Amino acid sequence: MKLNVNTEGWTKDKHIVLAVSTGVDSMVLLHELITRLKDSYAKLTCLHVNHNIRPIAKEEEYFLKQFCKAHHVELYVRHLDLSDVIEKGNSIENDARVARYQWFDEMMYELKADILLTAHHQDDQIETIFYRVMTGRSTRSSLGMAYQTTRASYQICKPLLSTTKNEIRDYQVMHRVPYYEDETNTQNHYVRNDIRNRILPEINENAQLATDQLIKLKEWHDEQLEVINNEAVAFIKQDILKSVKTQKYTIARSQFLNLRHSVKMAVLDNLFEQLQITRSITEKTYNEWFQKLEGNLTQCTLYTTDKWIIHIAYDKFIIMANYDVKHFPIQITHPGIYNYSHYQIDVKHDFPAGDFPLVIRTRRDGDKFELNGMEGHKKISRLLIDHKIVQSERNQLPVMVNAQNEIIAVGTLYLKNKYEQSIFIRYMGEE
Repeated sequence: MKLNVNTEGWTKDKHIVLAVSTGVDSMVLLHELITRLKDSYAKLTCLHVNHNIRPIAKEEEYFLKQFCKAHHVELYVRHLDLSDVIEKGNSIENDARVARYQWFDEMMYELKADILLTAHHQDDQIETIFYRVMTGRSTRSSLGMAYQTTRASYQICKPLLSTTKNEIRDYQVMHRVPYYEDETNTQNHYVRNDIRNRILPEINENAQLATDQLIKLKEWHDEQLEVINNEAVAFIKQDILKSVKTQKYTIARSQFLNLRHSVKMAVLDNLFEQLQITRSITEKTYNEWFQKLEGNLTQCTLYTTDKWIIHIAYDKFIIMANYDVKHFPIQITHPGIYNYSHYQIDVKHDFPAGDFPLVIRTRRDGDKFELNGMEGHKKISRLLIDHKIVQSERNQLPVMVNAQNEIIAVGTLYLKNKYEQSIFIRYMGEE
């Protein structure tokens, strides 16, 4: 019997590594690699993780060491200590997986290996699709597992992904491949086990239903997901104003709200990936943000960490680096061109000598300036609101004060009439 093993992920010059558990799936794949497929790679190495949970784990490790030794395959073993997780009564599945892959990362780098193989098969794929659909994890990522993915400095391949469990078991019987059965696979208190052992078999018992139809659903879903991601990437490229210098991404609020719901999430997912914001934002949180964007809020902070701030600012939706640049006051005693924050200030030679020295600073509480062409004063804070200046920019605006302690300019928003021909202020942008 010939097993359907997809070898497209590696070539004859590659060093491949198999994650082997001693279960029937990985042992059958190992058997294929050392027999029929032995000329498909340059070198084969095995990695085995002993979780030290099951009493038989030590026996399995010894068995695998003997098997690999007999077939001249290099084997590395890692022992995990998950006692703290078990004592707390927490599920060990996620912790064990994280620990395994951390070790895989280390070993792939140390071995200078190219491809890590895992023995996931078609039944695992169906189980994964079902799990993601039924737990609501289907809107922002692929329904199932990909044949090939990139991790750190290497590729991960699943060469049995189109092979059924029955085909693997038939192969094992025909070739008498030794293996160990993990008795915890029959314990249905684990969600994945319950899907595998109870739910999917019951579905297949109905002659009008077939769980392998989920594979077709995945193919269709992935096609739609690609369309959504392409729309999101195009929007990011064409409709988001980026400032590399200040790490600021500005999105027109109305344009963003016109996107389809799924594209909105994809835009943010793509941006966060680019910005290496590793904390996963839930769909529920996204929905809360979208509701606020659709509302009447003028300014509102949606998300903040030590590195990033995401906020609504009038007609904009802004993602920016979380740092407060301090601009210290500077004193000007003679004409010239001066830079302050994102502004260039040109003080001409005909500037009244008696008004020196000038001070350029940022705004202070209670700052007022004299209105042009009418009596009275206006607070700078009111001016900023009238011009819809976002919070992050308010602390960057240069305020110019003359020798008489009068505010004579506020960025490009206000200039005292007296100085119209002797002071020119230009916004230089954030790039």
